[in-house]
Amino acid sequence: MSQTVNEGEEAYADDTPLVELFGDGARARLLSVFATKRNREFTVSELARQAGITRKTVYEYLDEFESLGIVESIEAGQGSRYTTADSEIATKLYELNGVTLQKLLDIEE
Repeated sequence: MSQTVNEGEEAYADDTPLVELFGDGARARLLSVFATKRNREFTVSELARQAGITRKTVYEYLDEFESLGIVESIEAGQGSRYTTADSEIATKLYELNGVTLQKLLDIEE
């Protein structure tokens, strides 16, 4: 079962456009991190912190996201790091994030 972390600390994914669009689920929170921080490499711990979810939950989704072409793993000295893949689906996810952000801003006005 997916879990979010609520330790009084706000995670990067809180209130991001994809979380607003898809709901506050762990999958949406993790996708939001990859969609908005496309040129960064993350450890599992960093992803968990950014998304506000547990490391176990991050592991639950990484293989699926990699199979879909959203994420790619990079072998590093002490383990893998993960980054947004250079793929059509990752590009569309980025675009959806931007369109959703613009719509949310329009609604606020």
